[in-house]
Amino acid sequence: MLRVGIDVGGTFTDLFAHDETTGESLSAKVLTTVHNQSEGVVGAIASGGVGLAEVGFLAHGTTTGTNALIERRGAVTALITTEGFRDVLEIMRTDRESGYDLHWAKPQAMVPPERLRPDGAVLAPLDEGAARAVAAGLPEGVTSVAIVFLHAYANPSHEARMREILAEVRPEIAVSLSSEVNAEYREYERTSTTVVDAYIKPVMVRYLGTLVEALRIGGLGVEPMVMQGSGGMVTLGRAAEKPIGTLSSGPAAGTIAAAAIGAAAGFDDIVTFDVGGTSTDVSLIQGGVPFVSAQKQVEWGVPARVPMIDVESVGAGGGSLGWIDQGGALKMGPRSAGSTPGPICYGGGGVEPALSDALLVAGILGTELAGGRVSLDAAAAARGIEERLCGPLGLPLDRVVAGMIEIAQENMANAVRSVSIWKGLDPRDLTLMAFGGAGGLVAGPVARALDIPRVLIPMYPGNTCAMGLLMTDMREDVTSAFLAPSGSVDLEALNARLEALTATAVATLVRQGIAEDDVAVSHHVDVRYTGQIYELGIPLSPVPATAETIAAATAEFERRYEDIYTIRLEDAEPELVSVRVTATGRLPRYQPPAWTGGGDASAPRTRTVLEAGERREAAVHDRYALAAGTRIDGPAILEEPGSTVWIASGMAVEVDPFGNLLIDTGAGSSPDGLRALTTVEA
Repeated sequence: MLRVGIDVGGTFTDLFAHDETTGESLSAKVLTTVHNQSEGVVGAIASGGVGLAEVGFLAHGTTTGTNALIERRGAVTALITTEGFRDVLEIMRTDRESGYDLHWAKPQAMVPPERLRPDGAVLAPLDEGAARAVAAGLPEGVTSVAIVFLHAYANPSHEARMREILAEVRPEIAVSLSSEVNAEYREYERTSTTVVDAYIKPVMVRYLGTLVEALRIGGLGVEPMVMQGSGGMVTLGRAAEKPIGTLSSGPAAGTIAAAAIGAAAGFDDIVTFDVGGTSTDVSLIQGGVPFVSAQKQVEWGVPARVPMIDVESVGAGGGSLGWIDQGGALKMGPRSAGSTPGPICYGGGGVEPALSDALLVAGILGTELAGGRVSLDAAAAARGIEERLCGPLGLPLDRVVAGMIEIAQENMANAVRSVSIWKGLDPRDLTLMAFGGAGGLVAGPVARALDIPRVLIPMYPGNTCAMGLLMTDMREDVTSAFLAPSGSVDLEALNARLEALTATAVATLVRQGIAEDDVAVSHHVDVRYTGQIYELGIPLSPVPATAETIAAATAEFERRYEDIYTIRLEDAEPELVSVRVTATGRLPRYQPPAWTGGGDASAPRTRTVLEAGERREAAVHDRYALAAGTRIDGPAILEEPGSTVWIASGMAVEVDPFGNLLIDTGAGSSPDGLRALTTVEA
């Protein structure tokens, strides 16, 4: 069976395919078609020579929902909420993005009488006449509605009835319920999460419909799967029902791949370094397991309380644009050239110099990308940098090029610091796993700046996120508020809640084609000290829960709390806040095979590169001509169809048994060996 993964990024659309019968793998990379991502998906399939009729499994990672949210191109959305709570999105929280900026203003929000008590008891019944009037009075142009009633996490009946009324009065409108999207008690976070889901739902439904139609015309006979930000897969139909789950799906797939590749190579403590055309995405893997956060801010002031792999992103990638600020200083990003018009060297009409232009002029990047499908114009890149940056700065070309690269690398290093040093972890104890089309171009210098001794670059680094789509399982997460002091938990109520959530999660997977006997279930509780506003996710086992189960979870919470915050609040009582159930359905997984190719370590040519302010010769190797065990000293360049790897002077690279490249950066490791990493729960 041919299994295919396709990941759409801001600049490139990547394909990775594996034939389970022959064991062969192939990859392809094409420019992302921003106006209609499905065209790029079909183009990647054609470029890889894949016959859709032969495909038995197709998984997709998409940025459609993320882009619609960030660029504010979602649906015209209405919020229907409890009387007196219409201002929740505007009030937000009391924090500020910039505490000292006098000109800062809160971002604008994206978007019938009834009332429940916190325990779900009805204080005022739903006024169906008023509800119908609200539905009928929705403004023209509204195509999606978020329904968020007070305390609906405890009793969803009023929200469900409001949806029924909307279906009768305005059946064309998409609807999202807070009790289904985020059944937790924080009003602002619950409202924001539901509104985000509603805001992107029509966009996602339209895109997924266009995609599946194009694939079926091409001969695809199976339903595509869609990656979630949690690291699990859902069917296309389920993704349309709850599109917020697809946010950050591509970066999540990359983290899943990194964990599997690292485990096979013998590295369990990893910081991922995914550098694409638009951004650098980093995440932390400890003990072979990626961190999953229960809440992410998809941008400042827009929280989304759905499980997502904790990926930090900065606007630093191959397409990051160079510019001069008001003080005359050179800056890089966060604006990107994207795929359209792209960097100057792409010849697509771009006029602003990007990092790719600087790397090309520096000689680190070659004159072809994507296996020769994209030709790069070094002369045009040099002219653009001279006109836009060198002239205003009064500096020579080589100095500006070096500065562009150094600034971009420092921006990327800050992203790595955010998931390591800023969380109390020592980077010297980690392996930097670099992938994405531009990861290998900058990973060595970034790692050396952070004292990270080792960089691992996997096979097919430009297609690692697409590969990760073939290395995960089906997944369904359900959550419910459950507030109770740890010393007085109503075990009967807790177990009833867990049983109901488990039944919902399992049934949702069964509906997507997973046999009930193949579903595995895990349980967690969110715990905090009474009076605090942040909690930690703690495994709950065994279930049904007993007093001993709660005591063990409480003890684990206090241990983790002390690990993270260095103190234990002896006089404070832990309390449960929410319960979570995760159901997974096993899918076949791609396993990285042993590398048996290569054999010729000679460099067929050299290229002049700019390094440390000087031009020097660097050997250029075909990566796939190198056999396992080959070692090469820098300066050297390793090229492959989907990526380029730069080995700076003072560094060396070795090919491991799986074909991964292990770069020795020359940075020192900690004197006592690998430290025990502090466990961090988002």
